[in-house]
Amino acid sequence: MVIIDYLKHIIEIVITGFIAVILTVVPREYLKAQVAIFFGDQTPAKVGRVSLNPFVHLDPIGTITFIFLDFGWSRPVPIRPWNLKGRKKTFLLVSFVGPTVGALCFLIYGLFARSLQNKDSYVFETLFKAAKFSLTYVIFSLFPIPPLDGSRILGALLPEDYTEWYLKYEVYGVLFLLALVVLWIIPLVMSPFMNFIDKLTLFVTG
Repeated sequence: MVIIDYLKHIIEIVITGFIAVILTVVPREYLKAQVAIFFGDQTPAKVGRVSLNPFVHLDPIGTITFIFLDFGWSRPVPIRPWNLKGRKKTFLLVSFVGPTVGALCFLIYGLFARSLQNKDSYVFETLFKAAKFSLTYVIFSLFPIPPLDGSRILGALLPEDYTEWYLKYEVYGVLFLLALVVLWIIPLVMSPFMNFIDKLTLFVTG
């Protein structure tokens, strides 16, 4: 009986966590792609990222770490700053789309969760996690580690000659993030933020 209850608990964590990851990742990546296209870079459309299909945006490892470690990442939307109108200034603007959308999602999901009467329901649990993941991703994505948004913000602030060179290393970013997780460096770095994130999420969701 204990084993069955434990398995049910794990299944609940996986299902609610997976749906929460979708709610966290899809709006920010979809809107990043749309904004990039609006400012002249058609790269997201060419690689099929202007889509609400979650599986074109989810990163397998980032999804797993979201579900079990409360932080993670998604597949970066490829953006070529030299294709954008306004180039680096616009690239800086586009780079802030992800954190901005994440902050809005945190408030929206948190307030939806707050409005629910049954705080023990799967719906509340999913919305609570979606709010928490969204806020976590806002903070985590600002780290200047490729392919997170923070690395693009840094790239936009670098001198013109270095931006393209710097962005080439995005291809190795996920492997670098995975190494940092395996070595337990990112969990240690995120640890000071998690208490703040938990308290703010609890406050907003009521």
